[in-house]
Amino acid sequence: MELEGRPATERFSPHALRRACATHNYERGVDLVAIQQMLGHWTVSSTMRYVRPSATFIEDAYQRAVASTLAELTGKDSTA
Repeated sequence: MELEGRPATERFSPHALRRACATHNYERGVDLVAIQQMLGHWTVSSTMRYVRPSATFIEDAYQRAVASTLAELTGKDSTA
């Protein structure tokens, strides 16, 4: 689809909207199986092709994982 008066780089499609919706829900914490069911996929692997988390989301998840692991290793609470 094209937006009147907009450059070709701003085109979008129903498929792009599905991908954006899947990614948005995933980044907001919706369970991947729930997203799978919303999209009507038979397998989670199909759903994972739609989910494209942002670099910021990936970095934040990495930082939380590292903090949690370090807290376990040192015996400290990671929320403090």
